[in-house]
Amino acid sequence: MTADVATANLGLAQATVATLGTVMIIGLGFLHRPSRAALLWSLAFALAMTSTWVSVTGASLGDEAVRRAGLGLMLGAPALIWSGFRARRRVRALPWLAVVQSAASATAFVVSSDASAYGLVFRIAFFGAAVFAGLTLIEVRRAADRLERLALPLVVVSGGFFVLGSATLLSAVALPLRPGDLALSRVLNALAMLVYLVCATVSLLYFTSISPVGTLTATSWPQFTVTAADRLARARAAGETTWAVLSIRIDDPDHVRGAAGEATWARIVADFESLVRRTLPTEADIGSETRGRVVVLVSRPGPVLREHVRVLLRRINETDATQHLAVQLSASVGWVPAETADYDLRALVTAADAAAVRASALGGDRWERIGA
Repeated sequence: MTADVATANLGLAQATVATLGTVMIIGLGFLHRPSRAALLWSLAFALAMTSTWVSVTGASLGDEAVRRAGLGLMLGAPALIWSGFRARRRVRALPWLAVVQSAASATAFVVSSDASAYGLVFRIAFFGAAVFAGLTLIEVRRAADRLERLALPLVVVSGGFFVLGSATLLSAVALPLRPGDLALSRVLNALAMLVYLVCATVSLLYFTSISPVGTLTATSWPQFTVTAADRLARARAAGETTWAVLSIRIDDPDHVRGAAGEATWARIVADFESLVRRTLPTEADIGSETRGRVVVLVSRPGPVLREHVRVLLRRINETDATQHLAVQLSASVGWVPAETADYDLRALVTAADAAAVRASALGGDRWERIGA
């Protein structure tokens, strides 16, 4: 099989995968749970789908300019995926960078008539797309649900994309370009984009449809940490001694998750977090960094807070989890008074987590309090 045939076949595979990915991201993600991030990811796949079909059409018609234009347009898709994660983090998404990337790449590809010049431009443009893949990796690592298993495909492929883009550019700088090098580079880069689309579809479907961010979390983790740290600083200045941090975690989460599956696990976590919100005082600050664990900052005298914790554990234990799976649901609580760690939020959360883990190891369905 020649390089041109291989590239054509990979282009057709890209178009097919991009089309299926677009249908799934829009139908199962954006329409199911609309958000600005889901919209940008849907646009990324729509761009990839349109550009790959343009490229395939150009190759079929023997029109090199159309084929190159489609290839250049597709390189803006990673920037839109990165923009979606920034929108999810509630910072400036900068989607116009994707427009610039697509337009600049397509224009440069079309006007580069000389084979050597086109080869260099191609590698530079591919590296530009790889940079946005690397930035996506950074954004994913900042996400509260970065440790979820379905986030892993995008993490791995984004890192690999960046490494391949860097190696492609460095090889052009270090070694003189030869005609065969460009053909091989096109095959490798087409294969990389195909793998990227597949992995992005898997992870983005998770982030759009069953991600804990949004309605399933009590409060976004960054928002919680800022609010809680400020509240603790003011409590310390005022000498208030009734503040405490609770770490509430589902017992044996890996076992429950493995028995339930991803979608059912998400519903269990949603019920768990909703129960925490309904049971604890309304003025409590509640945040969730990972699914199955909730951190609470609350101000109540010890006996009053003890009763809240006791009621919460009883309600969790009485939850009809059998509607989701044949496992009895329980939780453990780590309880740390704020003055124990000098009102330092990070230290309090660490201590509360450790106490919750110890309570769970002792059989669960209990709390462990670190005395002031």
